[in-house]
Amino acid sequence: MAGIGTSPASAEPRVGGYAWFVLAVLVAVYAFNWMDRYLLIILVEPIRADLGISDTSMGLLTGFAYALVYSIAGLGIGRWADHGSRKRLIALAVAGWSAFTMLSGFARGFVGLAASRASVAVCASGCTPPAYSLISDYFPAHRRGTAIAIYSLGISFGIWAGLAAGGWLNEHYGWRATFMIMGAPGLLLALAVLVCIREPQRGQQDGAHADQAGYGWREGLTLMWRRRAFAATTLGLALLSFGGSGFEMWTPAYLVRTLGLGTAQVGSLSGMIEGSAGIFGTLLAGILADRLGRRDERWYLWLPLIGVCVIVPAEWLFLFYGHGTTLYATYFLAILGTSSYTAPLMAVGQLLLPSRLRGLGTAVMLMFLNIIGTGAGSFCVGLMSDLLKPLYGDAALRHAILFSLAGTLVGVICILYAIRRLPAELAQIRGTRGKTDTTMEGNRDVGDPLEQVG
Repeated sequence: MAGIGTSPASAEPRVGGYAWFVLAVLVAVYAFNWMDRYLLIILVEPIRADLGISDTSMGLLTGFAYALVYSIAGLGIGRWADHGSRKRLIALAVAGWSAFTMLSGFARGFVGLAASRASVAVCASGCTPPAYSLISDYFPAHRRGTAIAIYSLGISFGIWAGLAAGGWLNEHYGWRATFMIMGAPGLLLALAVLVCIREPQRGQQDGAHADQAGYGWREGLTLMWRRRAFAATTLGLALLSFGGSGFEMWTPAYLVRTLGLGTAQVGSLSGMIEGSAGIFGTLLAGILADRLGRRDERWYLWLPLIGVCVIVPAEWLFLFYGHGTTLYATYFLAILGTSSYTAPLMAVGQLLLPSRLRGLGTAVMLMFLNIIGTGAGSFCVGLMSDLLKPLYGDAALRHAILFSLAGTLVGVICILYAIRRLPAELAQIRGTRGKTDTTMEGNRDVGDPLEQVG
């Protein structure tokens, strides 16, 4: 098992150097994924002015339309990740979204831009499901929160690069050249993935709890639904992201429109804060979740709720009292809070699913995250901004962003339900894994024992 050994002092698996190297490559891939995605965020105002596109249409492009295409494609790709070569899938995805990012610079109207961004979304959906599956085979359960948090740093690195470099390039070369310049390096990264990553044995980190059974679409989705902690965590993650995405995706446009700042200045400011706060918050959440989760795995769910307690007041202060030092401090705290939930909640999903269902399971979580969170969150902010413009003028965007926090508060209820279900469901999985798998292999219609928990 490449990169994995056993410590002489304990029976717990030890993570070797190659596993960390693979994780570093995956972080780079994920950074390019988000960099290409956030280019459109910093370019909203120049594209809108050049092509005459409304806030609602831009919200559709940055949010719901992208998320819908990403999610539908992700389900099929998740199945591919459970049965095919994960490294080849990732390499193909990187090459694809990089090429279509470059083609975005040739768009002459809304339809052309939408087509290129939809193609980016299809390819981008091939990143995280196979990456999470690889991480779960290179890292044991008690290190996955940290590993997923490190992988998630790609979000912060990518947003930072996309906003800062994209804003600077736009002011010097225009938005069309920016797409072309930023997309090109991904083609080299795709080749690096093929050369540097080896496929590990599936389920090698699950030990006695390893489940190598294959699952069809119906069996896999049924199992996910019956594991109520998984279902509640998935919906909770999506609703928390509804508010977080609405804030993150529209704050650059808010700063340009309301404060009159240039894209280079906003890109530098937003990139620095999104990057630094995101890196710190993601790492802190992942490390704390693993450490506290060894004593009580519900900490993987408690920590995101602590993050919500930071998000709500920070966003309100930023939008209505954000001037000078207060603007920077509250912006940093809001991003710190939004970066606290993804890694712990995705780690819960990996805990609750067998090895040959983790690709599809990740795709399902991302489907809800992207459609309800990234998609609906960004779209609703754009729609509310247009609807409120007769009342508030340019300040309408401020009230629209605040409105998105309603989804975050509903997500808290889902996470609380998952906290109630998690201990009994994990105990049931670990205590009856073999019996459950044998039963399901013999008769796929037999009810999951977890249906009786709680």
